[in-house]
Amino acid sequence: MADRRKTGLRLLSEKKLRSIHRDLMKWFSGARRQYPWRQTHNWFHLMMAELMLRRTRSDQVAQVYSRFTRNYRNAARASEDPDGVRSILQSLGLNWRNEQMLDTIQYVSHRFGNRHAPSAGDDLTEIPGVGDYCNSMLRSRLFGESRAAIDSNVARIYCRLVGEPYDPEVRRKKWLKDLSGRFMELATAQSNPAARKGPGPAPASPEGLSHAMEQATDPFEINLAFLDLAALLCRPSQPRCLECPLRKHCEFAKSMQKS
Repeated sequence: MADRRKTGLRLLSEKKLRSIHRDLMKWFSGARRQYPWRQTHNWFHLMMAELMLRRTRSDQVAQVYSRFTRNYRNAARASEDPDGVRSILQSLGLNWRNEQMLDTIQYVSHRFGNRHAPSAGDDLTEIPGVGDYCNSMLRSRLFGESRAAIDSNVARIYCRLVGEPYDPEVRRKKWLKDLSGRFMELATAQSNPAARKGPGPAPASPEGLSHAMEQATDPFEINLAFLDLAALLCRPSQPRCLECPLRKHCEFAKSMQKS
């Protein structure tokens, strides 16, 4: 078998990556799932949502998230009421995850205090429970960084695009990290090539740039688009390839048409 670290990048040329981005975000503009954490500007709430979503469906998290955020506007408030936090999280199951979230809350309360949000220079992976995926989601939202958030579901999309067999650990492979990083770099550079030279919020959009274009080049929105595509169409079993906006680019979809 050819070296996929090279093949994946070769199969998805720069031209094809741009076309995938365009087709994905056009679809996403009409298919975007609405969840409260996607609109929040409260970084603590967003982080809590990402931790709640670990191994748990979004629809199940929505009610728990709403109750949690009504009761606790910041980590300091939540750290004062661990039993209340446990009670709210109980319906999600995964008690190990809930106890880890309490560790996260205590750490954030002591580390950041009353600060509104961390700065771009802070290493968010030092926070208990924040791994590579959660870090990428947070940084793409908080600082406008061109970070591709790769979980097992997003990894499945990339594997299918290039015709690579999927396994849960593929998200750690160098070829996939390189490919997803290049995709995000190209996608976010389309609005303003100078906007993504380093950390920090994206600069103001050029005059006349439509809201749709702003959304299409926002790294957080791009990460959400991949998540929604994986949940709605590119599912682990019974994928809905005929409805997929990326089917013309996808080796898996082409093989399904031939079978």
